Amino acid sequence: MEDTKDAFVFKSVAERLTLGITRILENMPGVVDVRFAEREPAEKRTLLFWEQKNTCILPEDLRDFYLTTDGFTLTWSVKLDDECVPLGCMMINSVGRLCPLLQPISVFSLPNAPSLADLDWEESSSETGLEPAPSAPHFDSRSRIYELDSCGGNGKVCLVYKNCTPGVYILKVSVLFVRNINES
Repeated sequence: MEDTKDAFVFKSVAERLTLGITRILENMPGVVDVRFAEREPAEKRTLLFWEQKNTCILPEDLRDFYLTTDGFTLTWSVKLDDECVPLGCMMINSVGRLCPLLQPISVFSLPNAPSLADLDWEESSSETGLEPAPSAPHFDSRSRIYELDSCGGNGKVCLVYKNCTPGVYILKVSVLFVRNINES
């Protein structure tokens, strides 16, 4: 009886964390093998260590999330011609894997290969003929960027600090930030 109660409580937490997407996926025709990887909550000292090491304060909602679960992974497949084909993966890295997007340059990298900071430049609207875009993060000292989800190589979801203000951005494969998903 106790195991059933624990399973129900966890299922409820998983539903709230994923905004009900697990239930929606489980009820969709053709979707099979919906898996939510359970993780223990992060310890407060782990969060404090991360903040001290990176000299950034985690946003309150992300801190609360990590105190509930140290990241998660949700995967699902579809059934095509009697074969299960992996289709989706949604994840949030654990605190231990919340690493800066810009790692120090390796001694093994190509000597003339451009870095993300080299690719990051601003063109004035008069040069491009376009209206100025909202202030996007930069790949240099103006922004601190941490990877929340690698999106299977199709982009990245990033925690970005600009002027000490945190926000969550989607980084497209083309190395362009789409928008701050905290702004409407």
